[in-house]
Amino acid sequence: MAIPVWAELSGEEKVARTLAAADSLFARDGLDVAMPVLAAAVGAGVGSIYRQVGAKEDVIAALVIVRASRLVERFTAALDSPDAWDALERATYETAEEGATDFLSQSAWDDAAERRADVAAAREAATRALRDLVERARPVLREDASHEDLRLVFKSTREAGALDPGGARRLAQLVLRGMRR
Repeated sequence: MAIPVWAELSGEEKVARTLAAADSLFARDGLDVAMPVLAAAVGAGVGSIYRQVGAKEDVIAALVIVRASRLVERFTAALDSPDAWDALERATYETAEEGATDFLSQSAWDDAAERRADVAAAREAATRALRDLVERARPVLREDASHEDLRLVFKSTREAGALDPGGARRLAQLVLRGMRR
């Protein structure tokens, strides 16, 4: 099956292709990948990338928004689970393990959220969804436990995963144990 030529793609498909290529390139080479390298990876010119997505900061912002949206979906879906503690545990482990291998560091999230209101809003939506999930589990949690405890875990997962392949899950496990009554 032939890969469609850039000009044959819809605007949405162009954005999706650009973000997928950026995800792959940034994971392999870091966030310093030059725009011409990204453009070559998607089969377009640099100007086409700018027209569809914007500058590299816009690409990074779009990747953060996608990740934040995925967290909202995960945490919101967990609210439907009959066992609030089990749902909180599962969502926490999934998020920690995903973060352990994600090249897009929390500093990139922080930077993008400081610069752009849409990123800040997406990040806040993820935080609200996490807060709702933690509050649903409130009956089994210590009084001083909060969603901020888990945000600390999520901010640390990449480093924990770099120390030990199971480090992110272990860190999440320890914090969850400390949160529970």
